[in-house]
Amino acid sequence: MSRTSVSNETGGLLCLWVEPAGTDHWLRPGEEFTVVTSTVEESPFNVVVHDEGVTVWVNSGADAEVVDRSGTPVPSGHQRPADAD
Repeated sequence: MSRTSVSNETGGLLCLWVEPAGTDHWLRPGEEFTVVTSTVEESPFNVVVHDEGVTVWVNSGADAEVVDRSGTPVPSGHQRPADAD
């Protein structure tokens, strides 16, 4: 199992996109989410930071799950602001 964590150390909402699934997960300041995939490979993720947030690419194309610090799954659209549609 491979995992990588993203934490929001900004003063506002931060969007975490997970590709190629195209899911979005919004972190409030101080929150941390972890992207987990069942694949085990040398470089399972690429992380891209850009003006609109952070994108984690799951290189194997395998399904990935996003969880919070307690291990609870975080669904796509979690805390998405109304003006982000």
